[in-house]
Amino acid sequence: MQRQSTNHSDNHKLYLVGVPIGNYEDITFRALSTLQTVDIIFCEDTRVTGQLLNHFNIKTPLKSYHAFNENEITDKLIDRVKQGEKVAVVSDAGMPAISDPGFMAARSAINENIDVVVIPGVTAGVTALVGSGIPTQPYLFYGFLNSNSNKKKDELKTLRDREETLIIYEAIHRLQDTLELILETLGDRYIVLARELTKKYEEYIRGNVSEIIPIVSELKGEFVIVIEGAKESKLVEELNSLTIKEHYDYYLGISEDRKEAMKKVAKDRGISKSIVYQEVLGKNKDI
Repeated sequence: MQRQSTNHSDNHKLYLVGVPIGNYEDITFRALSTLQTVDIIFCEDTRVTGQLLNHFNIKTPLKSYHAFNENEITDKLIDRVKQGEKVAVVSDAGMPAISDPGFMAARSAINENIDVVVIPGVTAGVTALVGSGIPTQPYLFYGFLNSNSNKKKDELKTLRDREETLIIYEAIHRLQDTLELILETLGDRYIVLARELTKKYEEYIRGNVSEIIPIVSELKGEFVIVIEGAKESKLVEELNSLTIKEHYDYYLGISEDRKEAMKKVAKDRGISKSIVYQEVLGKNKDI
C-alpha cells in the first residue's frame, strides 16, 4: 500500500498539468503558476505548447514527449525529477494521460516514490458529455478506437451491451467509417457529435446515427462521439425474437465463453440452462 500526502511531503514531485482544448481563456491560475515556476515542461509538440506559453509570456524550456518517444524519454524525465528539478507534463490539449502521453510518467513516478501532482483542466470527453443531453451517470470513457476497421468493429462489439453512456474520440478522416460501424454494430443509437469544442466553430450535432452519417462529408475539426447506452429491456426483447441458437451465438460472439453464453440466454428467456444446452447441443456437437 502507498499513501501520498501531496501538500505535506518532502518527496520530489511530478506535475501533470491540464491545458485548454482550444480556448486559452479556459486555463487556470494554478496551471499558469505551475508552468511558470517549473524548470522544464515535457510536451507532445513543442510548437503547440510554445504558442500557449508565448501567449502568457512564459519562458519555461520545453522538451518533446509524445507517443513515439514516450518509452525512451520517461526514464530521463524521472531522472530529472529525482535530481531535484521541477518537471511538468502537458499534452497538446486537455489533460495528460487521457488519450495522450502521461500515464507512463505517472506510473514511473509512483514507482520511484515521487509525488504525482495533478493540476486539473478541461477534458473534451467530459465537456461533450455535459453538453450532450444524454444521461451523464454512469458513463464509460473509451477514447480512441483502433484505426483498423476490423479491430474497431471488434471493440464496438464489446461495447454493444454496455448500458453506460459511451464517450469516444475520433479524427475526421475516420469518422465516416466509425459511424457506419457504430450503426452496424450498436444499432441506430441516439448520439451526439461534438466538434471544435471551446473554439469559434463549436458545434453539437444530435440525432440517430443514420441521420448524421449523410452529413459527415460537410464536417471538419476534431470530434467527440457521445453514444446513448444500450437499453437492456429493448435488447433482450430483440434477442428473444431470435432462435435459442442465434441468441446463444450472439452472446458467444461477445464473451467467447460457452457456459456464460448459455447462462445469459436462460436468464433472458426465463428458461432453464438445460433447455438451452439441449437446443444448442443439438446443433453443435463440440459443446
